[in-house]
Amino acid sequence: MAPQPVVVTGVGVICAAGRDTTEFWTSLMGGRSGIDEATTGPFAEFDARFAGRVPDEWFMAAARAGAPGIDRTAALAVAAAREAYEGAGLDRARPEPDRVGLVLGKCQGTPTADGGYQQIHKTADVVAEQLGSRGPRVLLSTACAAGGNCIGLARDKLLTGEADVVLAGGVDPLQFGTYAGFAGLRALSTEPCRPYSASTGLNLGEGAAFLVVERLDHARERGATILAEVAGYGLSADAYHATAPDPTGRGGTSAVRRALADAGLGPDDVDYVCGHGTGTPANDAMERKVMRNVFGDRASSVPTSGIKSFLGHTLGAAGAIEGVASVLAIMHQTAPPTIGFDDNATDSPTTDSSLDFVPNTARSMPIDTVVSTNYAFGGNNVAVVLRAPDENRPGAELPDREVVITGLGPVTGAGVGIGDFSAVVAGDTTGPDSGVTPQPDLAGRAFAPRTMWRQANSLSRLAIAASRLAWEDAALALRRNELENVGVMYATESGSRESVGDYDDSVLANPNSPAIHSFSNVVLNATGGAVCQALGFRGPTTTVCGGEASATLAMECGIETIRAGKAEVVFVVAADEVDDGTGITGASAIVLESADHARDRGATPYARILSSRHVGEGVGSTAAEEFGRTVAGADLTGVDAVYGDGAELVPGMESVTTAGVTGRCGSVTAALDVVIAAERIAREGAGTTVVHAYAPGSVRGTVVLGRP
Repeated sequence: MAPQPVVVTGVGVICAAGRDTTEFWTSLMGGRSGIDEATTGPFAEFDARFAGRVPDEWFMAAARAGAPGIDRTAALAVAAAREAYEGAGLDRARPEPDRVGLVLGKCQGTPTADGGYQQIHKTADVVAEQLGSRGPRVLLSTACAAGGNCIGLARDKLLTGEADVVLAGGVDPLQFGTYAGFAGLRALSTEPCRPYSASTGLNLGEGAAFLVVERLDHARERGATILAEVAGYGLSADAYHATAPDPTGRGGTSAVRRALADAGLGPDDVDYVCGHGTGTPANDAMERKVMRNVFGDRASSVPTSGIKSFLGHTLGAAGAIEGVASVLAIMHQTAPPTIGFDDNATDSPTTDSSLDFVPNTARSMPIDTVVSTNYAFGGNNVAVVLRAPDENRPGAELPDREVVITGLGPVTGAGVGIGDFSAVVAGDTTGPDSGVTPQPDLAGRAFAPRTMWRQANSLSRLAIAASRLAWEDAALALRRNELENVGVMYATESGSRESVGDYDDSVLANPNSPAIHSFSNVVLNATGGAVCQALGFRGPTTTVCGGEASATLAMECGIETIRAGKAEVVFVVAADEVDDGTGITGASAIVLESADHARDRGATPYARILSSRHVGEGVGSTAAEEFGRTVAGADLTGVDAVYGDGAELVPGMESVTTAGVTGRCGSVTAALDVVIAAERIAREGAGTTVVHAYAPGSVRGTVVLGRP
């Protein structure tokens, strides 16, 4: 537990507005935009050619000196992470690697030379290796909300005591396919973007940013300079549309209110808002609604600015870059401007002349508390509250709330629903006569409203079906107002291969006429958003991409969400499509509940969560040593089974995995291992059970279950 506040001790950034923090802030203060027009190269293909590009010479040589062969995405991330790390003095302090965590946000996949994509979490692995992080490691892919989401999750990792220091950030480069998609949506502006003003569209950008966050007591002990405090954060789901924000601002409003509540603050405490400010009509109008909803009559006196006017929309990096800008605003007591703002554009449907968008010139002012907001495709919303540091401010320990599993929803070729699936696994039969097929059969039932079910891609259908079955298995009777607080932690190794393939083929055929429906499903959080939309869930929502350990990582996020009192019910949903010639697809949903909530409604839990821990893989360590780090501090007395790979990790213990029946299916395999372990505890009264998940070269973790 952390009895101290969580503080920021280092920041780093690279984007079109600057190659480092100093140059970035100088650009913001001087009103100097990094957005220019691409008259040559691939982006000249489009009518809208303005973008925020980062010259290779700013970072590639230095990054490759430390990691030969590093790709451009990872090089951007390493450049920003190293500036934050060294700025925090960690290169001199040399913290214990096992106590240094990394949470990275990323929206796009990184292409490989053969036309495919590397696993999205590999960028995080490169950064961790370069900075010496062997603590908790998580890759979040909540599209344009990912960077802010990472700052919040890093705070959770410190509050649970899993790490002493966490690097939290985001990265995304400009990519041709993504540019074509936004052009196809007609979301790009043919001039430098003007958020909250003309609202003619956005400019894409690229970059990376990181914040070093640590417990106050740890920062004090090593004599670090404290820049700001991460006071709280809030997540929400729109449950509205795949790409368009809810025009009422309902989801964004929830995120801001939750962030302020988490920080123990109210709307009157906010001095400045670092807005999402893309410059699109839908987003700018929605943000105006959020300001009115949250601040009421005070909205006109809360300065708000959109720094994407300087550097473009950097997708997964946006929230992290804006987090850095928020810290700098507190440090310098100055609100950055929204450049290109037209004071005379009051007839625009997205402009409200009574709101204060800090037009064109930076403003010196007292700033103690900043709210930074981001809104994303898939309906993900995040708000982060940053405050001026106060070393005398008391911290709050994370409540020690018991978490139980109350619902299971496997959807595989071995069975749809816990009854059929557990029967097949118990029989342990495989082969042509076993009834096990590569793909589940969902015929005969629509698990969502018909129009949505008909339009959903195959991965979203699997995830929706699994979630509905888990809801029914848990016998949850949720009223409409209760859906507002149901969380969804979606896990995937690679997202929808179907949609990515269709979209990439369409761009190759004609980049000016891409398959827009497929583009909306290319972001990895699209399936989690579809679950929220189909079932009406609007609580804390995120998407975790940690290879084959994704599901147990997502479980850990759900456990932390419940322990922090941010939700009483969280659905952990895993879904993947395997591209190894087997054609295996599947999904699984697990309902987590606070034990108090389950008890109050008379539920009978399958199992109780005893512990959960994940660590970044170290160089030269044995599998047994890595496993030992994941169960450090857990009481393994009476363990009678280990599920997942690793029979050799616990002497004398037989290891069981559902992959022997269903075949491997990315993130779903570990989720199914949790399903069968929990079902066996309930059915047989089995004792303590360890579920082990492993993403080679990346993350290893365990979830320990016991009798409820």
